[in-house]
Amino acid sequence: MHGFGEPEDTFVVDDVPEPTPAELGGMSMDLSGWVPVTPGREPFVDWVLLRMLVGALALPDVTMSRGTYPVPVARPYTSGQEGVGVVVDAAPGRRGLLGKRVAAVTMQPWGSLAPVSLGVSTIFEVPDGMTDEEAGGFLIPAHTAYHAAVRRGQVRAGETVAVLGAAGGLGSALVQICLAQDARVIAVVGNAAKAAFCARLGAEPVDHSAGDFVAAVRDLTGGRGVDVIVDPVQGESGAAARAFLVPDGRHVVCGHAGGLVPHDPHFYLYNHTLVGATLGSYPRDEMTRIHAETHAALLALVAAGRYRPIVERSVAFDEVPAALTDLAARRTTGRVVVRIAPAD
Repeated sequence: MHGFGEPEDTFVVDDVPEPTPAELGGMSMDLSGWVPVTPGREPFVDWVLLRMLVGALALPDVTMSRGTYPVPVARPYTSGQEGVGVVVDAAPGRRGLLGKRVAAVTMQPWGSLAPVSLGVSTIFEVPDGMTDEEAGGFLIPAHTAYHAAVRRGQVRAGETVAVLGAAGGLGSALVQICLAQDARVIAVVGNAAKAAFCARLGAEPVDHSAGDFVAAVRDLTGGRGVDVIVDPVQGESGAAARAFLVPDGRHVVCGHAGGLVPHDPHFYLYNHTLVGATLGSYPRDEMTRIHAETHAALLALVAAGRYRPIVERSVAFDEVPAALTDLAARRTTGRVVVRIAPAD
């Protein structure tokens, strides 16, 4: 990515220098990604160098391209926020992963859509039963969903939960995590195909394109409403959904795919609790602890057959811009991943 605009207009396949361990000695990390070390800033030392197998596509690839991502990202950069690869070099604290297949978060300018990339901080060995494609899109939605639904939202058995944007990568993870808590899940989606997709996951779908989704959710619950809204969308639909939240209910906000709008200050009239859920605000040591606990819980769900990364399609490099256009237009379900190295 050299400029600004829609992915179909601005993404190019280009030859760029690979990151090297020597170069990383002069680099640090902030919210925008890798940055040069400056006075008062230490080099970043929690990384692995990866021969990439599969990278994942997500909405930040689009918003970074457009220049609307919440944190400015310097050009040029390689896109991609996570993926799976084989560790070919590592910082001293990660040398035990050499030769291992790991899933990792990646940061700009060295995103996951390249033959060689850098995994940072959130780095976990992939279990043998998980494919490259599943592993490539596993970490961010699964960890975010568990943090939002379980750690912050405290979804419990017997509760009724509405998941907004339920057919996307994060949404489908939220549906599975809430079902794994033995909650009843109502999946709010945008068309009939997405409704069928969520029904296969075990949720009760509501298609907001078919009419008043607030009334539809009320009907499904016999007029009672839901105990929890888990909301990676916000925007107008997030604001409207508050109407079917029961008194003492919880509205868990874990994304803003539909845009940011002010929250109604009168939520106190119904004893509603507005819960923020993001993993980016903790000190580094706390983040490490949370991710380790979360990953152990997720692997237990995978082993029990109660969670699986859902990959809709795998595309080649030249299909990335079109795939991102589909993702931005909400024409995708589950994750879309990019095969970078040929499958063995």
